[in-house]
Amino acid sequence: SNFTLFLDLFRKTIRSLELGIPCVILGRTNTSQHHYRWADLLLSLMKQHQIANLGMLTFLSCSLEDVKRVTQQSREVAGNLYTTCSRDLASEIMKKYPNTVASTGGPNTLVSTTFTSGIAEAIRMSASIESSGQCTALRHCVIPNTTAVDDITGIFSGKTKIISDPAEALKKAMFDGVFKHNGSIAPLESEYTHLADEDVFFKISNSLPDGEIHEYWRKVVVDFSQFEANWNDNEKDVQLIAMWLNREQPITLAVNGPRNTAFSLGMDLFEKTGLVVYTVGSTNDNEMPAGLTCQARPQDGEIFGEFPPRHVMGKYTRFPVVVPSSTPSYDSTYTVEYLNSVDLSPSISGPAKNLVLKVENTTVRGYCFELLNYLEDATRKNPKRGSGTSRTALWGLQRPPIIHGLKTLIRCSSNSTFDALVPALVLFVATNAKDQYELSVDEKCSAIRDVCGSLNIPFLIESDDKFRLRETEEMVYNTIGIHDRLTSYALAGHFISLFMPLGHVKSTKSQDEEFVEKFSQSAKWLKLS
Repeated sequence: SNFTLFLDLFRKTIRSLELGIPCVILGRTNTSQHHYRWADLLLSLMKQHQIANLGMLTFLSCSLEDVKRVTQQSREVAGNLYTTCSRDLASEIMKKYPNTVASTGGPNTLVSTTFTSGIAEAIRMSASIESSGQCTALRHCVIPNTTAVDDITGIFSGKTKIISDPAEALKKAMFDGVFKHNGSIAPLESEYTHLADEDVFFKISNSLPDGEIHEYWRKVVVDFSQFEANWNDNEKDVQLIAMWLNREQPITLAVNGPRNTAFSLGMDLFEKTGLVVYTVGSTNDNEMPAGLTCQARPQDGEIFGEFPPRHVMGKYTRFPVVVPSSTPSYDSTYTVEYLNSVDLSPSISGPAKNLVLKVENTTVRGYCFELLNYLEDATRKNPKRGSGTSRTALWGLQRPPIIHGLKTLIRCSSNSTFDALVPALVLFVATNAKDQYELSVDEKCSAIRDVCGSLNIPFLIESDDKFRLRETEEMVYNTIGIHDRLTSYALAGHFISLFMPLGHVKSTKSQDEEFVEKFSQSAKWLKLS
């Protein structure tokens, strides 16, 4: 598939090789021949172009247990492990190899306030893309409860484009074909309705999916959540969906309805969530077709990323992966000499500057200067407009979801130091996210309490037990644990992405100036305060 070739193999391998970084391409159980043939082709090209050291490229095909054994034994000499896989697999790899940078899936969601033939086609195409093998394939749909079962069945029945192999799809220029010989794992027919002729599965419920949502790679499976008519006018329902999206973290969200309704609901869900890809489409504007979940062109500023849920990100990946980005940059760090020479931009003042100047270690202080200088540059014009012509996109750094009572908890243990705290804390103190965090300090951590008190930075004093209890009972978007002082200094953009959302929101209408005017004014975009 195009995504495998461009986003995975090419971007990760070629961009590393050209900097002199040796690469090992790992075979995969479900696409082993594809990866092998690609590696073999690349090796032949290296010979053709007289690359002296062919040992720069290795192909390794083995079991998951052997992958974990090999990576664990090479931790001291190897760099990052880059993978695009399920969250379950990423967590298994991460246990043995902490330097894993994983792109993981999520239940991509399409929301529509009305059900029309255009929405039906958007659902079918989104669910079927590359035989439901693309990372942006639709998995979940929110539609009005006035939608009949026959209407849902009619989305796929007689309309699914059955193909025999990839070659047929290429010949017919078909991106949404479904393999008729699909042998991948299917859901239980006791839980899902199975349209046997199309090999499509769906489930209808009056609530959002609960529990783990399986991806069912290469199998068209859609969960439909039916809400009452005009649910988008009910703040409780909108927030319920937003909190579900934040918990499950799909890659993409498509919001559809009459244009004005889609704008209003799209803005609401954009501001209340922390996804990477948002698409706003309409059901009553011929120039603004229904939005799909499978629409993102990074080269046009439609920034793409496969992020795990924010509150458990460290379980799956070292950094969230953004496209476009330089793969080797995830394994790059600032030198101590450089950070010791960094000065803070003279235009940055106030609480953020005062906070950073209290850092004792020169290198950490320089890193904080670098973070603030980066924020100043990145948010000087935020959002930025995409360069595409068929759609209209805005992209940039964003605040955490704006929901009353939802917060990021920053927890300092008894052994935490002030220098360890500041790089994360300053991102909130310096920006319009300053009211979206809560600093919790252990009873025995007097050093941080004293400095924060002198700077008028609010904090709570509480035991670990009390903090853990509160963490489970209150509305928490993310928890940042402060441990040892940094000794390795990731590039500013990657460090910031650990705590702040980013990505794009777009209208399906070309040159949509009304969209640009309205969504540019969103309070979600990150700004220096």
